Amino acid sequence: MALSLQSAHLENDGQQKQRTILVVDDELLVRQMLQDCLEEYGFAVLTATDGVEACGLFMKESARIDLLVSDVLMPKMNGFYAYQVMCRVKPGLKAILVSGYPNGADMINEGSANPPEFLSKPISPRELISKIHAMLGSV
Repeated sequence: MALSLQSAHLENDGQQKQRTILVVDDELLVRQMLQDCLEEYGFAVLTATDGVEACGLFMKESARIDLLVSDVLMPKMNGFYAYQVMCRVKPGLKAILVSGYPNGADMINEGSANPPEFLSKPISPRELISKIHAMLGSV
């Protein structure tokens, strides 16, 4: 599958709408790597350092956020709980949660009516972009 910058946009009445992704990770280097990768593929990116900050940002920007990409284990509020809070505001929110812990997928799928996708760290840019395209579709 060829990935292009155009694939981060959606046709909207003849106009292009840029897709926006909220990236949440408490590690600066990981957050920056994700932001750089996503921006390289044409996505608009908002970032937060933990679940509390992410929820605050989401409350202000929920209308334009198409996807959440979040670490699971973070201080203050974990990524899965933040996702659940965001789903109360925007039911059906699409999300990819990532973790370096092997049982991370089990933690996020228990009792969830709308379970997010899960990727194990380390994740490659190609793996992330492929998952995003599968979830959001490509043009």
